[in-house]
Amino acid sequence: MTIMLIAASSEPDRGWGGPIALLVAGALFLLFIGIQEYRDPSPTEDEGSGVKVNSQVSSVPDTDDTGRDTGWFGRIVERGGRRVRVVDELVDDELDLDLDDDEEPETIEAAVARLVDARQPYMEIVRHLMTVHRVSERTAKRRIREYRQAA
Repeated sequence: MTIMLIAASSEPDRGWGGPIALLVAGALFLLFIGIQEYRDPSPTEDEGSGVKVNSQVSSVPDTDDTGRDTGWFGRIVERGGRRVRVVDELVDDELDLDLDDDEEPETIEAAVARLVDARQPYMEIVRHLMTVHRVSERTAKRRIREYRQAA
């Protein structure tokens, strides 16, 4: 029986100390956070931040007047509910390619023949082949040499 009394008396007595300690710790935490916010406010607030942000975009009212939209780069017209820029006066007929042609593009050999027969300078022919047909300088010079040997 004495063993049971000793075992019963060694059992810890649960009291209010633990919950009270948690409440005190929570109150101290909230007090600490409140003091920090009072001394150093959050940068997301507008008051007291000291940083001003200047807007770099200004709003422009949309107008139906397209007369001012004409000028150096063409004019703006409305097609299919969308405003598109149309360039009429800057069209170059030499650069205007018809993409719907079924015509085959010029081969390297045909380009070499045309340019050599037109007595173009050697380096101009090489430059043309490198830019238009996207070949290396070595390949361009070899094609010119082959054409001249065959002729």
